[in-house]
Amino acid sequence: MDSRGNPLNLNVGRLQKLSFKTAKFLEEECRDPVEAMYVLKATLYLLRSAITEVGVFLDNEAQLDAELTGMIDKAIKEDE
Repeated sequence: MDSRGNPLNLNVGRLQKLSFKTAKFLEEECRDPVEAMYVLKATLYLLRSAITEVGVFLDNEAQLDAELTGMIDKAIKEDE
């Protein structure tokens, strides 16, 4: 990932809090889990466009996804 000098710093606790709020919103607004997944997929597409416009380019999205998944898994294990 090239963020042009702005390293990606994630607060996993904040990420979890926002994720839970997002999941609750989707549960209330979507007809079923399949529609919620389509909403998330469409949102991801729009966010990719938005971050590109501000100068953040994802060189290896699969690697970023793996790193994020690892961070989330670690935070969940620490909470248990």
